[in-house]
Amino acid sequence: MMRRFVTLSLLGVAGALLPGHSPYRQWYAYRATHLVVVTDEIRPGALTVAAAVASAIAARWPETKAVPAAARSPVEVVKLLTSGQLQVGLLPAAEALEALEGRGRFADGGKVALRAVAVVGGDLLVVLESCARERAHAIAQALAESRGDGPLAKKSLLRGPAPIPFHPGALDYYQGATMRKGG
Repeated sequence: MMRRFVTLSLLGVAGALLPGHSPYRQWYAYRATHLVVVTDEIRPGALTVAAAVASAIAARWPETKAVPAAARSPVEVVKLLTSGQLQVGLLPAAEALEALEGRGRFADGGKVALRAVAVVGGDLLVVLESCARERAHAIAQALAESRGDGPLAKKSLLRGPAPIPFHPGALDYYQGATMRKGG
């Protein structure tokens, strides 16, 4: 009886102490202070593009501490966005459309209210429809005003054709930028 009591007591103490060492607590703290641009690790070069996007955001908007990250697949990227764990994703345009429509590999999760912030080559920088308008505007502005070579050099294409709707905040930026240039 005493042995069982000691065993249960030790398990109780261990159970109380282990959550304090949980990596999840560190992850939540990290996410709260960093804007993470997530892409998939399946496609060669995708993480390089995500790094260029994060670098452009961090250069224009340093307090975001924007960083790139890679998930296993585009499905995982969408899951991270819909669960609220991350806020910005880089997806192939076709995958973003499938997620929006809830078909293909995304059929199990249903339709996802993704919105484009920018077109980067064959990829879309996406956020959820619920993303704050000001945040989407700031991200679009950071990308459009970024300097340098690489995947973001063709700035005119950031507002290029996308198979999913643009976020209203990004549209605010792009329309304002066009009016400033033309008006």
